[in-house]
Amino acid sequence: MIRILLVDDQAILRQALKALLEKVSDFQVVGTASDGQAAIEQVAAKRPDVVLLDIQMPVMDGLTASWLISQRFADTKVIVLSGHDDNAYLARALKAGAKGYLLKNTGAKDLADTIRNVHRGYGQFGPGLLEKMAAGMSTSANSESQQETSELPALPLPELEFRHLLNGFDTEELLTVVQQVTEQETGSELLAHLEQHLKHQPNSLAALYLSGALSHKEQNPKATTLSYLRVGFKEGLKQGLSQEKLMLFYREAASLEPQEAFTWVVREGGPWDTKDGVSFLLQEAAEIFGPESEQRRTLQNLWRIKAMFQLKEGIASINSKVTDLQQGFERLGQVVQLGGIQQ
Repeated sequence: MIRILLVDDQAILRQALKALLEKVSDFQVVGTASDGQAAIEQVAAKRPDVVLLDIQMPVMDGLTASWLISQRFADTKVIVLSGHDDNAYLARALKAGAKGYLLKNTGAKDLADTIRNVHRGYGQFGPGLLEKMAAGMSTSANSESQQETSELPALPLPELEFRHLLNGFDTEELLTVVQQVTEQETGSELLAHLEQHLKHQPNSLAALYLSGALSHKEQNPKATTLSYLRVGFKEGLKQGLSQEKLMLFYREAASLEPQEAFTWVVREGGPWDTKDGVSFLLQEAAEIFGPESEQRRTLQNLWRIKAMFQLKEGIASINSKVTDLQQGFERLGQVVQLGGIQQ
């Protein structure tokens, strides 16, 4: 069975594709998603063989999702199902790691054949698309393609310093580099090198943070910036990054989408799920949602309930120890009394 994930922001199209593909004996639709971020979460949870996704979607576009999926999940192949019969979109999809590109008016048989071929490891594209792209690669289109595939621009940092920076996660060093590169207006050059580094080391925390911070400074699409920071924060939790260092990802994201960023830190069992951490969360909730907001009141009440349970457990533990102590004294008294009788 070929396990398939369907991703499109139009519910009707998702339902139609699901109904169509489920009729094929060797296909199994394991899930659906309405945006790129949800698609990445579904891939992580269900590990499909093939992801069939649209390009233009909210939260995170299909090309960004395709790039992240191809970097993080090598066994999952991406097929772009697009309404754009355009050279530029096809070229960008290939650069983002897609193994197939079909138009939305593709017939059922061609769609099924493409899914099977991509699953086997072949690249597959809609009839005439590659020929059209090749025919259009002249003058301005050709020069643009050559520019995209040319050698990387000069690194705005010494090579040794760049490698040292990415091998660790020094808060002060990272903040200093972001400030210097922004002042020197060399952010785009460093981003190009960071993109190459993440292709080989997609879990590099320093590279993920720098990519997010510099994308923000360079005013790149918000979805792209947030995807770097979101992945970096989650990876930082897995790698046991300290609160102070996780705050770099959070603060950068909070300046773009404070409500989403807040969901990263307000999680049960997370680094801020402590007596000291809740003070920070309450302050953040007041600034983001308002001091009298439902979100802040709910967080405060939940913590009070948790504190009460902890107190109850503590009292139960003390009572158990007091009972043991009482029983011990009783036994000691019996021994003393017995000794007196014998004397």
